[in-house]
Amino acid sequence: MKGTSFFMDFEDKKNKLLDQLNKATGINFDITDSSLSEDEILNKLKELVVHFNVIDSKTGLYRLFLSKELAYSDALSSLSRFHIDEEHLRQIFYLESPGEYSKEAVSLLKSLLPDSKDVVLELDSKHLVLIINFDVAPSSEDILQTASSYLDMLETEAFTSFKLSYSKSVMSFKELPNAYNDAITAMEIGNTFNSNGRIYCYEDLGLGRLLYNVPPAEIKAYLNKHINVDILSQIDEETLSLINAFFENDLSLAETARQTFIHRNTLIYRLDKFADLTGYDVRKFNEAITVKISLMLFNYIKAQ
Repeated sequence: MKGTSFFMDFEDKKNKLLDQLNKATGINFDITDSSLSEDEILNKLKELVVHFNVIDSKTGLYRLFLSKELAYSDALSSLSRFHIDEEHLRQIFYLESPGEYSKEAVSLLKSLLPDSKDVVLELDSKHLVLIINFDVAPSSEDILQTASSYLDMLETEAFTSFKLSYSKSVMSFKELPNAYNDAITAMEIGNTFNSNGRIYCYEDLGLGRLLYNVPPAEIKAYLNKHINVDILSQIDEETLSLINAFFENDLSLAETARQTFIHRNTLIYRLDKFADLTGYDVRKFNEAITVKISLMLFNYIKAQ
């Protein structure tokens, strides 16, 4: 049984690599007989995939390098061919669409990035990556403004909504895979703890990053001690939205009422009802912290 499982694993890997090789070359390859071992066959196929993707395409180089399928030492030999500077300030943006994005969206992004050093990568039907070069280090406000402008343009010109995540800018080509992974993680954390968000910065997700690594058993233990899942499940979306708005406005009744367009007395009434249900009054700082963490962990559980 164990041998069969291993064989199927080899076949799956081999077929996946052959499919990648077929797409890279336009030629259908197959292996009918070989004196090589299974590991040797897989390694040879990987070498061929890397060779054709990297040599024939700059986007192929970036795609393989970001996913860590291509080692830094192997990527270096192709940088000069595609006029890629090893040391240059770069920013990675990771974009996610709720549905399949259109070709118009890709074309629009390419028109917004006229510099030949910038890259638009199509990962799959819902995800894109932008690699943008900067001559001068942008401020955090500059990066946020740039990200917002891209999303606005995509929505108004290509009629496609996206979310965007990013991490810090990097100075070395070698650092790109880590920045890419951080951007993906930022998207996952943002979608889990702040699904209504539009732009997520990895460095700004402090509490979310901390809670994202909490073991499931610890999450359940915390909720059972404070506000259990059954109680949280009874809270309607309107109330949850109101509570989150209250947190975002630093527990200010006046500012929350103004932003949510409800009367201050109505807000107090709803907060009282929430306190009756959960036992926690979010107008008190310490209890607000417990509720904030509980709601984030509850969202984490629902997202699993």
